[in-house]
Amino acid sequence: MAHGKSFRSQGKGTVRSYLPHLLCLLCLLGLSAGLTACRAPRGTADSAALPAPAEQVTAPPDVHAPPAQDAPRPDAQAPAPPAVPVPPPGDTARPPGSSRWSSSWPGLGGLFGNLGKLGGAGHAKAKAAPPVKANGESGATQVTVYYATDRQYLPEHNNYGWQPNRAAPYLTYGSVQVSIPDKRAPGELPLPPWYAILAGDDAQKYVLIQGVTRLSRVDFLATVQARIRAAPERHAAFIYIHGYSNSFDDAARRTAQMAVDLDIGALPVFYSWPSKGTFAGYEFDENSAEWTQAHLQAFLADFAEHSSATDIYIIAHSMGNRPMTVALANLLEKRPDLLPRFKQVVLAAPDINADVFRDQIAPRFASLKLPATLYASANDKAMRASYNFADWDRIGDIRGPVVGIPGMELVDASAVIMNFMGHDYFASNRVLLTDIATMIKTGQRAKNRGGLKGIPSQAPQYWAFP
Repeated sequence: MAHGKSFRSQGKGTVRSYLPHLLCLLCLLGLSAGLTACRAPRGTADSAALPAPAEQVTAPPDVHAPPAQDAPRPDAQAPAPPAVPVPPPGDTARPPGSSRWSSSWPGLGGLFGNLGKLGGAGHAKAKAAPPVKANGESGATQVTVYYATDRQYLPEHNNYGWQPNRAAPYLTYGSVQVSIPDKRAPGELPLPPWYAILAGDDAQKYVLIQGVTRLSRVDFLATVQARIRAAPERHAAFIYIHGYSNSFDDAARRTAQMAVDLDIGALPVFYSWPSKGTFAGYEFDENSAEWTQAHLQAFLADFAEHSSATDIYIIAHSMGNRPMTVALANLLEKRPDLLPRFKQVVLAAPDINADVFRDQIAPRFASLKLPATLYASANDKAMRASYNFADWDRIGDIRGPVVGIPGMELVDASAVIMNFMGHDYFASNRVLLTDIATMIKTGQRAKNRGGLKGIPSQAPQYWAFP
């Protein structure tokens, strides 16, 4: 089995050859900083958070105030939600394009995409967005996604950084307003390019964070309860757990995109653990994924017990599968009464030691009889890089020979068209989105879903896209 090439430092001569390019980049930084300085001075209105959306039942707290020290712990009982009219989970509004000089553009950290985030910063500064008009003229759909996170809050940005929130009770809650362009193929997640200094807030072209609203745990659960109970057909929610090298904003955008593209009538929720959000932060993210596991377990228990959702779907990606698998197994072994509420679990490109998964995790899922589907690919460059880093196979890398996983459905996604890295295929490819949506909407297992073939055909050990 090939190990592949690992990253090595280049010679001094190569570094010198890049100096002119670095100087050019510094000049661009100075130019953008000058443009930023030309903005009107910020007043209180500029630094305020986006007003609470119509479906929220309480006004949000001051976004500049630090988290309350007397916030209730996760084991506290949630009150019943007020009886207020709220839209069902699938309802969305359409926002106009925000001001040309608004800070929907992701700032200097977004100037060079992920490379600009190597220092660990690069979060969008969420100022007030203009009121949203539900007239369809803007060419964008606004989606409200809900979150729980154990990241550290940054009051000056009204956002969350990569540092862990080490102060009990660790978790904070809220919602994020995300605009999704209408003219966009399913799976596409268009972001402003680094050079879009003046036009990077075009909601008709780009997926944009329009605002972040923080909520107490009690208000979060009351809002979620009201939204789910107002659903016309079923009381459902899906929870997305992101992977390595993801910022808080990355997770919010991806959750909103999946909510639109999957179209499953489930309330979109994401859990954001403190990933450093950089390619160079792999070791930090490994430790963070281990640290967050207990907090994720507490959140899943709290949500299952108090959200009023009878149908909960888990979608975890990459390294996010590490805390998810352990947290969910621990929870359901301790609280089997909650098991019927978890209808489907999707493990997308899981960055988990293959032997640990087969020997220690999969048997626990099998004993719980938890409906779980694992998507893997032989063309996932991120999985290959993880293997090179750890020198140990990853369960999300399906290089042959392929062996089935007892008690869990394994789907080989190698045949689908992928982007360069081939790691986000679960949410960026129409075929995968269709398969996941069909599984969630109908509850069908792989043998009954169209578009999959069993291998071997007589007694399938795993499934594949033709």
